[in-house]
Formats: sequence, C-alpha cells, structure tokens
Amino acid sequence: MNAYIKNIVLFSQNGAMREVPLNDGLNIITGDSKTGKSALIEIVDYCLFSSRSTIPVGKITDFTELFCIIIKVSEKYLVIARPHWKSSNRTKSYFSFESNSNFLGSFSFEYFNNQSLRKLKDVQQEVEQHLGLAVLDTRESSEEDKRNAGKVTMRSFVSLLFQHQNLIANKHSLFYRFDDYQKRKKTIDQLPILLGWVDAEYYILKQQLDAKNKQLDAEKKRKKSLELNKDEQIKRLRVPIEQYYTSIGYVLDASFSLTQLKNIAKNLPHVPKTAEEDSDIKFQLANLKDKRKIYKVELSETTRLINNISENNKEAYSYGNVLNQIILANNFEEYEDKIECPVCHHKVSEIEGTVKKISSSRYELIDELKNVGKYENDSSEHLNKLIEKSDSQKKNIGTITLEIENLEKSSQEIIKNQSLRETLMHLRGRIEATLEQILQKPTLAQSPIDINELNLEIEQLKETLAGYDLDAKYKDAESFISKRMTEISEKLDFEEELQPGIMRFDLKTFDFYYNYENQNIRLSEMGSGANWLACHLSLFVSLLHLSCKENESCIPSFLMIDQPSQVYFPKVTKVIQEDEEKNETNDEPKFDENIRQVKNIFNVILNEISIIKDDCGFVPQVIVMEHADEKEFNQYVKKRWASDGEKLI
Repeated sequence: MNAYIKNIVLFSQNGAMREVPLNDGLNIITGDSKTGKSALIEIVDYCLFSSRSTIPVGKITDFTELFCIIIKVSEKYLVIARPHWKSSNRTKSYFSFESNSNFLGSFSFEYFNNQSLRKLKDVQQEVEQHLGLAVLDTRESSEEDKRNAGKVTMRSFVSLLFQHQNLIANKHSLFYRFDDYQKRKKTIDQLPILLGWVDAEYYILKQQLDAKNKQLDAEKKRKKSLELNKDEQIKRLRVPIEQYYTSIGYVLDASFSLTQLKNIAKNLPHVPKTAEEDSDIKFQLANLKDKRKIYKVELSETTRLINNISENNKEAYSYGNVLNQIILANNFEEYEDKIECPVCHHKVSEIEGTVKKISSSRYELIDELKNVGKYENDSSEHLNKLIEKSDSQKKNIGTITLEIENLEKSSQEIIKNQSLRETLMHLRGRIEATLEQILQKPTLAQSPIDINELNLEIEQLKETLAGYDLDAKYKDAESFISKRMTEISEKLDFEEELQPGIMRFDLKTFDFYYNYENQNIRLSEMGSGANWLACHLSLFVSLLHLSCKENESCIPSFLMIDQPSQVYFPKVTKVIQEDEEKNETNDEPKFDENIRQVKNIFNVILNEISIIKDDCGFVPQVIVMEHADEKEFNQYVKKRWASDGEKLI
C-alpha cells in the first residue's frame, strides 16, 4: 500500500507548533542524544491509536497538548491528532481527510477549530476503512470466542513498522511489543488479512464450512445410531416373515441372505382364503418350545462349566496355600548330635539310621510339594469363551421366547374366534414396517437434512476457499522474503564465516533462522552485534518490500528505524577524535572500517528503496533516526538537531 507519513506535528496549549516534515524515500533525522529523535517513533505509535503512551516524560510531554501525524494515502491525506493522555479528552481524537495538499501550507493549531473530537475507537475504525482494513470477524468457527479472534485492527501491523534503538540489534527479540502474547498472536494470525490475501468473505466461508461440517457429523452420528447392523436386520425381518410363512403353510429357507429377505418382504404371498385350514401355528409353537428347551439345556451345561472352572480356581488357590503352610510347618532345624539312651547314655546306632531315613523322606516330600505349588494354569481364556457362549445362548433363548409370545398371542386371537386372515394382515403390516425401518429408517426419525445436498454444499465451500490459495501465497511470500533477506545481508556487515547461507522467515510462526551448512541457526545463537543488526535490517526491509508488492495490502509503506549505527558508532566517535588529534596538519581524511559500515547501511537502504520502486511502481518511506551525519547523505536529512541548538522541543 502506498501510504507514508507526510508530517509529524506537536502543538502546545497556546498553539505553538513543532513539526518534522517528511517525504517518501529515505528520511534522516540526525543529531545528538536527548534531542527528541527516538521520541518520534513513540509519537507516531501514540497517534496510531496505541492504548498507552510510551512518549518519554519530560520536555516533550510538558510542551505538547496535541500530538498529530499526517499520512499520505495515495492521493489523499489523513490527519490524526490525539490530545495529551493526561487531558480530559484522552479517550477522544481528531480526524479528517483532505483530497489535496493545499491545506499543508497553512496547517496550524487553528485547523482543528473546525474539527470535533470523537471517540477514539470510532476514529480508529474510520482510519482503518481508509486503509482498506474492514474485517469485523476473523473467527473460523462461530462457536469461537470473539475475544480471541474478533475484529482486525491496525494495531496488528504496527509491530512491522518500528525498530527501536533497543531492538534494532537485539539478539533475543525482533518485533516491537511481541512480549505481549496476544499481540504477537493477532499479528501472526491476521497477517493474511493485512497483506490483502483474504477478506471478510473468507472468514464467512470458513464459518459456514465449519457449521456444515459439524452439521454433517451430527447427522451421520444420528443416522448411525438408527442403523441396524446386518445381523440385526436379518433377525428383524426373518422372525415376522417366518411366522407369516408358517401361518399360511409355507417354509422359509434358513439360508436366505438379507437381500433375499428384503425381496421376500417386498413381495409377500397373499393370504389364502383357506388360511385357517392351512395355518400350523400350534406345530410352530411346539418346534420353538423344543428349540428353546435345547438352548436352555446347553445354557445349563455352559453355566455348570463356568462354575466348575471358578471353583477349581478357588480350590487351586486354597490348595496352594495349604501346601505352603505344610512346607513352612516342616521347616525345622536338624540336630547333628548322636542319639543316645537317656538312661545309660549308650549310643544307639539302629535308631540313628531310622531317623536319617525318615529325614531323607521328609525332604523328598517337601521338594515334591514345592514343585506342585509352583504349577499354575491360566484358564481365563477358556472361561471368557464360555461366558461369551453363555451370553449367546441367553440371547437365542430371548429371541425364541419373543417368537413364542408373538405366536401365542396370534393363537389366542384365533381361539377367540378372531379371523386368522386379519391376524396375518396385521403380520404383513409388521413386516412392511420393519422393511421400511431398514430401508428408510423410522418415520419419526426422518430428518429434513439431505446428506447428499449437504456434502455438495461443503464441496462448493471448499472449492471457493481453495480459490484464495492461501498456502501458495504463504509459500511464495516466504520464498520472496528469504531471497531478499539473503541478498540484503550479503551487502551488510554479516559474518563472512557464516556465508554462504540462506536467511529464512516463517510467516505462520514469525520464526527467524539462518540456514548454514544444513543447520538452522537462530538469531540468539549468533554472535556479534553486526550480525544481529544485519538480520534485523534484512528482515524488516524485506517485509516492507512484501507489503508494498501486495496490491491489496493494508500495511502502510513506511518503516522507522532508530540508530542502526549504534553497533559501530561508539568506535567511530573514538576513531574520529583520535584522527583529529593525530592529523591536525594533514588534510587527507582518515576513516576506519566502522565508518565505512555506517555509510554502507544508508547505501543499502537507498538501494532497496530503488528496487522496491522498480518492482512496485511507487517509493516507500524509510525514516532513520541517527547520531551519525555523513555529508554524502545531506539531501536525505530532514532535521539536524543538537543538544545546544535546534531540537524537537
């Protein structure tokens, strides 16, 4: 987007004005410390609707009643002015836009006499509309909390516009105010909007797709809960058909498949006029009761086996405990003293032999007992199979019992002289209802949702969203930034030992790293302030180029950099002073490598501005606040401030 700062203006309460007029291209504000250079970033940030002011408290805040910036957007000018944050009007702001530059010649405090203060949020929203930023809802699901993903604001792109003096060569941080997690997340998440890749329609489509996917999932779950599996469908159909067939003297083949049963249910034979004579319900009841009796006998046997295994397990456990107790009870000490008569004290060798035999036999018995005690048999698998068999038998008994009850009911109706023909017609209706349930689901469970139509709508939404081709845009942009960063860093004072390599920046995570010899080196893992500075400059100038080349970008085309030469400047000052002392009679200027690198920074920026102009058709703005003041860049110096001369205030 072709939008840059035309003027930074401060008004005192009595109307006194301090201004910093700017142009597109390179703008240098140079001078001593404490002259107001660094405050310019904070002033611009405050005028861009920062919720809090970080303008240094002192002369600037004492002087200023109204902070103002003028932004040129294509051929119009946006005038934004905010009262001092201690003012009673701190929650309000002035805003107007002009279609030509005539007002700039006479711009003063009186300009606002014809303007009214408005709520800050209302003014911010209008400015965003002028910048083309009007996405009110970035949620991809309507169920998501709006506080986490709501309206896009211009505050999401300010981190891409500023490089403070404590940030420009920082090894731990790249972006302004990214210590705030929510701010970081919003900037990253909303980047596709800021660059113009997606619009409000994209998020509406996303929400519709999410809603329809959830609707489809819910409908599938609902239908699945109504669906019968194949075996259940066969049973549901077979039972009433078999009853119907038996009642009219037909035989139903037990091997019929589900498809065959469905065909039979659709084409049931008519009830014959002699249905009562042909009916054999009593015979069918007898067969069913015999079959149930067999199942009950089998169930009884299965139950007996289950109980036996359970009892055996208990007995085995009890038996093992008894054996252990026997072993422990026989664990006594053996005396090696000779056995003698208690009366005459003569040795009795016969008894000694008998005792030894008994002792030997006892040890053999204990060893056998120990071996028995160690034997274990896991019968759980057999037991589980028996339990499964028992469950199946119980289910079969239940099914047959249900059939018997239905037939007995029919039999009772016949006994009551009710027409068997009417009973069979009722049975036909039951078969048809079961078939309908299998084919179409129950009438009460019918849903107005057409799954096929829903799938078609989802595919259409996906196709429309695919037209945004967001993944391809990310890929192309990351490739572009990588190439630009790498080329820029090669022109700066980037460590030769790490070259050649490739700079990478992930636009989905905002992670930066340098790929060298197939190793990803993060900024914090690099040494040297010159390396950190080269990485910062390369990244932010590349991001500026990216935002300029995207035709629908909402990000203004300016970048403010504070003191990029600080890595070299202390050394430069010292060298200049030493050169002046050593070469008072020598007219030939003497420079060291540090001065050359400072000049190179400006040359690289100028070169990149020229590249962006050729690529995008307009000139972006880079504002540099700097101590260094080199003659060859005089044409780009907008203000030259000194501690004992002119300054911001």
